[in-house]
Amino acid sequence: MGILGINNRTENWKTVQHFHGLSDAAKVGLVRRLGEPDDTVAEEIGLELFWCGMRDYDKEHKVDADDLVKVFESCFCSLRKKVIEFQGTNKFSTLQDRNYEVPVSDRKRLADNLKNTEVDIVLETRDRIFIGEAKYESGLGADGKLILVHQLIRQYVTAKILVHLTGRPKSVVPFVVTESGESSKSMKNTAQVEFMIEQGWLRRCNVLTWAEVNDIRIGRN
Repeated sequence: MGILGINNRTENWKTVQHFHGLSDAAKVGLVRRLGEPDDTVAEEIGLELFWCGMRDYDKEHKVDADDLVKVFESCFCSLRKKVIEFQGTNKFSTLQDRNYEVPVSDRKRLADNLKNTEVDIVLETRDRIFIGEAKYESGLGADGKLILVHQLIRQYVTAKILVHLTGRPKSVVPFVVTESGESSKSMKNTAQVEFMIEQGWLRRCNVLTWAEVNDIRIGRN
């Protein structure tokens, strides 16, 4: 029972309940479930929740907006074209002119998008960084005012740019945690998930349910 008898229905609280204080065995089980090789041991796995990696990296290194734009344009030069051409079950809404392109006069906007991007669950191993989005009674975010409109794509772009900036050659492996049943099926059919899968950035089997995470957490996987 929650405070004053009120159930806490926030995604953050559910995320903390399932991921905070994971045992070594659960950490190993989770990363293996997401595609990590079997020889990885718990001591090699880092875990953080509600991670704002770009914001914190910038605090220490003072990353120039022009440098961020250069990396973005180098790594994701055709991203807008790919989003426009995407053919999924639920196609993306029509993009605005500023979406996924960076005007010379407004480079700070992209930098702000990246620095304000939060990832709910992050695990790091020798060769991979796993970035997880937790969903509970809500859908994926899409803010047309941003250059990087769609939540999952924005998180992936941010993580890839951070890998580049830090000089640590790691693969970025996205995953999603959602409710079971129709919610899981619906999540897999969203435009963002389908696009990420089509690009080879997200594996369909890495759309997990809270029940699956709980089984891993208590060692019932």
